[in-house]
Amino acid sequence: MSSSISIAQITDTHLFEDIDQYLVGIPTDRSFKAVLAEIKQNISKVDLLLLTGDLSQDSSAASYQRLRDHLDKHEIPAYCLAGNHDDWQIMQTHLPSKYVHLKRSLNIGNWQILLLSSVVVGAVHGYLADAELAWLDQSLNAARDRHILIAFHHPAIPIGSPWMDGICLTNQDQFWEICDRYPQIKVVLNGHAHQDFDKIHQTTHNSVRCLVSPSTCVQFQPQNPNFQIDNQSAGFRHLELFSDGSMQTKIHRLKHNRFIANLHAIGY
Repeated sequence: MSSSISIAQITDTHLFEDIDQYLVGIPTDRSFKAVLAEIKQNISKVDLLLLTGDLSQDSSAASYQRLRDHLDKHEIPAYCLAGNHDDWQIMQTHLPSKYVHLKRSLNIGNWQILLLSSVVVGAVHGYLADAELAWLDQSLNAARDRHILIAFHHPAIPIGSPWMDGICLTNQDQFWEICDRYPQIKVVLNGHAHQDFDKIHQTTHNSVRCLVSPSTCVQFQPQNPNFQIDNQSAGFRHLELFSDGSMQTKIHRLKHNRFIANLHAIGY
């Protein structure tokens, strides 16, 4: 194991059954492939890809199969979790491969990565069910000697956009009550908000880096009280996790925005 663990977070790909279908004016399949190419070209070493939900827009088998095929071509271990647009059962049938995994826990170096489901079937907002919270508590209690990164789809703290904050994780207090007991937690990583967000969340006994990352397709305007499409490029987050529990992170965006969103679109 080298001195750091290199992770590329990919989120909110929103692929369709139809490869040529657009989301708010953006061809999601082509923008996703462009982001994968950007990772390959600009990140010299990637130990794993972490896909944090809304992999599909329509929960179709074809969209998951195509996602799997794209990831397999890069031959980098990829770990996937579900978002509110996903269907977990269909994911289980059509995603796993030699390189694509649906494991809930991963030990790598001095770190443990825990993947939770914040999906509420039929809803846009997120919620960590009692079983998820119990599993998290047990996993953290068994890994007191490791640094912890927790990932799930819906942001774990308010991000400053009231419309988005209303559809993020709705039982944040329960989640953070558990996290407060485990100072080895270093990072909470989310998607869903289609934007870059980075803030230290202070609990009674711990400080945790809370990160949200851009989508590989459509972006939402940060700090806007109302829903608004942003004109920033698609992107991904690169994280480097070090053996002492420290980390570095950077947002990478496509340099030439070939995929222009419809700025007048409404609804989500």
